[in-house]
Amino acid sequence: MIDKAVKFLDSRTDDWEIHSASGKSISAIIEKGRIKNISGGVEEVVSVRVIVDGRVGFASSNSIDGIMEVSENALRLSRISEEYLDELPAGGYTQVDGIYDKRVENVDPFWLRDIVDRLINSCSDRVNPAHGTVDVGKKRVKVVNSAGVDLESTGTACTAYLEAVVEESSGFEMVQSRTLDMDVEFVGRRASELALGSLGGEKIGKVMCDAVLSPVALSQLLFFTLYPAFSAENVAKGRSMLAGRIGEDFGEFSLLDDGTLKGGLATSPFDDEGNPTLKTIIFEKGVLRSFITDFRFSKILQIKTTGNGFKDEATSYPHTSPSNIIFDFEDKSRSIEEDALVVNSFIGAHTSNPISGDFSLECQNSFFRGKPVKSAMIYGNIYELLKKIQAFGKDVRQVDNTVTPSVRFNDVSVSG
Repeated sequence: MIDKAVKFLDSRTDDWEIHSASGKSISAIIEKGRIKNISGGVEEVVSVRVIVDGRVGFASSNSIDGIMEVSENALRLSRISEEYLDELPAGGYTQVDGIYDKRVENVDPFWLRDIVDRLINSCSDRVNPAHGTVDVGKKRVKVVNSAGVDLESTGTACTAYLEAVVEESSGFEMVQSRTLDMDVEFVGRRASELALGSLGGEKIGKVMCDAVLSPVALSQLLFFTLYPAFSAENVAKGRSMLAGRIGEDFGEFSLLDDGTLKGGLATSPFDDEGNPTLKTIIFEKGVLRSFITDFRFSKILQIKTTGNGFKDEATSYPHTSPSNIIFDFEDKSRSIEEDALVVNSFIGAHTSNPISGDFSLECQNSFFRGKPVKSAMIYGNIYELLKKIQAFGKDVRQVDNTVTPSVRFNDVSVSG
């Protein structure tokens, strides 16, 4: 079927790309301390991108059997497209480690039941394990194009999540991993601690105080305020505060996009366009050094592609996206929570302004001087906040794209 599509595309386009993804998963849904259901799923997706007279056409299907129809649709769309590209990447492959666990192949409902039991039994007897999931899956990605790219990679992903509820209070925790070696007991204990510790709570009024953001909270904040700004796509479209500011100082932190990180949640030997993944220094001791980019915007800005052309969904068009973002700071302390507002997560991080970097977020499971806080809001600007870093903790973990410990900032605006 693919060979037939290749012949069709060779004869009717200047350049073409076929991206296919297939995989399977099994998951357990938890409600009120019990398994609600266990289900499995199979994914098979194919997308085709073509270039005809410089115009780009793109189409996708949820079945590899539809590849001929997808190819024809992509060709038709190229005739009316307003997106232009003169070539597709020659691509490449980076050797990476820790992204595949063969044990995932043998996961069954009995294994899931055991993991859920361990998760629930680690909760305090005082809380209701109200909602949760345990999900395990594998995914194979293949990219072939007319420039000679012929790449394939298989990875696994495992997640355990739980929200614990007691009276009017709740708390959640999760672990994400490329392997089955998940500390699910930590998830149950921590969710219970947050729910119980947040009972009651008092308002603290409008204050300026030091604040400690957990890895979860920091990941939420950075993803919606800072990460869009160092995307070459947003730089080119005038939607970034960092445009034209290479070499400027933004604080004392360092930030690295590393698509090759061992065991990283976003690690891959190549991106969804077939470009090799790289390590890209974005900020070095506060100085802006570079942006991340997909293939198209590397050509528009005339910079080297960084292997950051990823799809949000298997059927979507690739665009500039971060891989594993490593956040670092020289001053690391074991005790950073003393006399500070400690925030474990935010509500509404997606409402932040990705262009200006402004944010006003509700704190969830927050504590001030060891006591629970009710309805606190943190507000400010991400570029100003980054200049207020005092110290990093030792609790480094990866949450979605972000690898970071808890971070302490001084003089943060809080109201509640």
